[in-house]
Amino acid sequence: MKYFIITGTSRGLGEAIAYKLISPDHHLICISRNINESLMAKSNNMDYLEFDLNNIEQVDTLMEKAFSKMDKANIEGVYLINNAAVISPLSRVEQGSTQEFKHNLTVNLLAPMLLTSLFIRLSQELLVEKRVLNISSSSAKHHLPGMSVYSASKAGLDVFTQCAGVEQGNNAFAVKVVSVWPGMIDTCLQEEARNTNQETFASAEIFKMVKDRGMLATPAAAAEQLVHLLLGDQFIQGNVVEELYG
Repeated sequence: MKYFIITGTSRGLGEAIAYKLISPDHHLICISRNINESLMAKSNNMDYLEFDLNNIEQVDTLMEKAFSKMDKANIEGVYLINNAAVISPLSRVEQGSTQEFKHNLTVNLLAPMLLTSLFIRLSQELLVEKRVLNISSSSAKHHLPGMSVYSASKAGLDVFTQCAGVEQGNNAFAVKVVSVWPGMIDTCLQEEARNTNQETFASAEIFKMVKDRGMLATPAAAAEQLVHLLLGDQFIQGNVVEELYG
């Protein structure tokens, strides 16, 4: 059995990844603030952990629960997909509140860092394939007004991925850590960006244009490419994959 821990599975890309991974020989451990009942109904090989990643002090307990769902005698591989993310605040730096900054950096950067740390620690004794896929964004490199906090969090996630990869190395049972820019996808984050008041978020018009011109991939299409990367032979230690398609 292969075990997959996936964050942010209540909707959007996380939900699509979970659907794509459903298989008789896959056991999914889904994490989000609210249980996705329709997703749970699709598979008997699934556990759902309701958890808000803002509760950062409880992340260690969360991961211990996740690993307790695994049959240690029947593991072929174990995988962590850090997908959960928030895009706000969508505003100039001086207009963002302390709470908005904290929320963004906690969910987008600190939580994946801690989840990865705990994943490595809790899987040390498992002599199987172990992989962490961090869902990042091209916003780490391509910057727009009003997205400084989101861009900084994703740039931080990419650097963390590279550093963790250096630490883990390429021993037979090292945890492989990879970050990926999945491209422009029609998700709630995109919807939030294009619907934000332009007086606050000047780049909203760009997001509207991208949608109107049909430039957004579906979550299902992106999920297929991400699962192919996760389980394939191009999952190279410490890489930041900037082009998912091709």
